[in-house]
Amino acid sequence: MKTIKEKKECQRLRKSAKTRRVTQRKPSSGPVCLLCLREPGDPDKLGEFLQKDNLSVHYFCLILSSKLPQRGQSNRGFHGFLPEDIKKEAARASRKICFVCKKKGAAIKCQKDQCIKNFHLPCGQERGCLSQFFGEYKSFCEKHRPTQDIQQGNVGEESCVLCCEELSQASVENIQSPCCSQTVYHRTCIQKYAHTSAKHFFKCPHCNNREEFPQEMLRMGIHIPDRDAAWELEPGAFSELYQRYQHCDAPVCLHEQGRDSFEDEGRWSLILCATCGSHGTHRDCSFLRSNNKKWECEECAPSAEATVFLPPFFHHIPANSGDIPCCSSTFFSGRHFCRDTSLEQNPGRSWTDWPGPSLLEKPESSGGRRGHSWRP
Repeated sequence: MKTIKEKKECQRLRKSAKTRRVTQRKPSSGPVCLLCLREPGDPDKLGEFLQKDNLSVHYFCLILSSKLPQRGQSNRGFHGFLPEDIKKEAARASRKICFVCKKKGAAIKCQKDQCIKNFHLPCGQERGCLSQFFGEYKSFCEKHRPTQDIQQGNVGEESCVLCCEELSQASVENIQSPCCSQTVYHRTCIQKYAHTSAKHFFKCPHCNNREEFPQEMLRMGIHIPDRDAAWELEPGAFSELYQRYQHCDAPVCLHEQGRDSFEDEGRWSLILCATCGSHGTHRDCSFLRSNNKKWECEECAPSAEATVFLPPFFHHIPANSGDIPCCSSTFFSGRHFCRDTSLEQNPGRSWTDWPGPSLLEKPESSGGRRGHSWRP
C-alpha cells in the first residue's frame, strides 16, 4: 500500500510529464523566428518570413511585439525595424512566459488594463487571441478580445459565402459582415480574400460595401495589406497590353508578302485604328495618303448611311448625295472598309469652291418656295 505522500508524488510526476508532452516541440532543422521561436509557417497567419544579417523573424511578430519600436526608414533593417532593436526585444521577451505553452520568449502582451498574459503569436492564435493590424497594433487574449454578436441561428444553418462550406460552431472562427447582418464568413476565408484583394480592392463579397466592411474586419483582426492586388503582382500579368497589333485587316490586302508583313514607313506601313487599336491596315490597302495619320476601322467609323444634320428643308437630301461635297471625306463600304479621319483635320476644298448653286441658297430663288419669305 502506498502512503499518502507517495500518492501525491506520483500525481505530481504524472502532471509534470503531461505538461512536457503538451509543450514539447519538434526540433527545428531550419531557421526560426527570433521573437516566437517558430519556423516560417503559414504566411496568412504569421506574415512573410524575413531573413537578413543572420536574423530571421515573422513580419507579424515584428509589428505586434509590445515593446519593439520602428525607428528606421522603410528601406532600413526589416521594414524600418532595426536589427539592434529586434535583439533587445528578443532579450526582453526571454523573461516573459507564454500563458499557452508555458515557455519563455513571449513578446506579445494583452493590451487590456490589468491583464498580465503574454504569449507567442502562433500560440495566441491557437488559443483564440486576437491582434489588430492598424493604429497601435494592439493584441488581446481570448478573454478580452473584441467580439461580435453572431446570432446562433446563422451558425450551422448557412454556409460561408466564400468557400460555400458549413460555418464553424466556434464563434472565434467566424466573422459576421457589418453591412449584411445575415452573412457570416470563416475567418480564414476572409483573411485569404484580404491578402488577395489587398487594400484597394477589399470589399464586402456580398454587397460590395467599401466603408463599413473593411473597418469592421480590421477591428476583428483581419490583416489588409497596403499594396496592389495579388493578380497585379504576378510576373507578366499585363504583358499582352504592351503587344502592338501587327495585321492588315483590309478586305483586299495588296502587300506581296501577306497581311502580317509591313514596313516602318512608306506605302506599306501599318496604320492602327485610332479608336480601338485592335485593327490595322497597310496605307496602300486603304488608299491612305502619305500625310494621313489617323484612320478608323469599319467597326469604329460612323455608319456611311447616316443622315447629315441639316435644316428641315434639306432633310430629303441623303448623306451620300453628290450634291453635298463635304461628305466626300467619308470612305463608304462600297469602295473601302474604313474612314480617313485625317481629312477632318486637313479638309480639301471648301464647299463654296465647288461648282453649282450654293446649298444655302434662299428659297425665294427656287420654284417650290417662291413667294414665301425665308427664315434661317
